[in-house]
Amino acid sequence: MDIISSTPTIIRLRKNNINILISTYPLITRSEFLERLKKTFNIEESCKDLSLAECFALLYGGVIISINSVLERVELEGCFKESDKGEEFELDKFLKNPYGCFSFDNGKICFSKVKDENCKIIDNIGLRFIIK
Repeated sequence: MDIISSTPTIIRLRKNNINILISTYPLITRSEFLERLKKTFNIEESCKDLSLAECFALLYGGVIISINSVLERVELEGCFKESDKGEEFELDKFLKNPYGCFSFDNGKICFSKVKDENCKIIDNIGLRFIIK
């Protein structure tokens, strides 16, 4: 049995007590998570060293927002890129209109539906797992 698997690269942002994880490319084909998943076929076991938000980002892609232990998954079309401008990230504003520039504790990011050469595509798929 041959198994081909991959997960997105995860970009981590933080604003006060809110963690934002963005799933993007390139896809990762080798990681502890994938090795455990290939051996056990058990997601809970494979995620044991990850936070719940990290596990969700790897499995389902998109943008995962974590406040304490509450998760929200947002599926966005388009891409994001680093910026030198951005308004303070507020969850309600982001959920109403995520396409704009936001300031986090560890950087500034702009989300856009329009791709340009500096944009990283948002991966809304997550885990790819093929058994041959």
